[in-house]
Amino acid sequence: ISLIHQLHALIAERFSDKEVVAVYGSDELRLEKVQAMRQQKTDILITTTILERGVTFDAVSVIVYGANHRVFTSSTLVQIAGRVDRRQEFNYGEVLFLHDGETRDMKEAIRQIKQMNRLASKRGMLDGL
Repeated sequence: ISLIHQLHALIAERFSDKEVVAVYGSDELRLEKVQAMRQQKTDILITTTILERGVTFDAVSVIVYGANHRVFTSSTLVQIAGRVDRRQEFNYGEVLFLHDGETRDMKEAIRQIKQMNRLASKRGMLDGL
């Protein structure tokens, strides 16, 4: 949680013209913050893995900080990557894994994502891939 607060301070200072919000599991305002993101009132949302599954936002890219940490299994990374461009209206969303050493889980997640994108493209579900 302290890292979330540190990242929030750093990013909020760097992007002072943006609405930067941090949220985590024990945050008492978590529901309100997630709703603000859904309503596109938040520009940058810094979060733990609480939003890994079951959350859909329009027009987002995702950065996984410390993607080589053991908490990020290949399935977790795939789920997180799945938050990007869920409605296919935002065709330039990106997923970035920030790390200080690539792990097997990261490589496997990338392989799975590429495979799923190829399959979706063959089925006409993706534009431009």
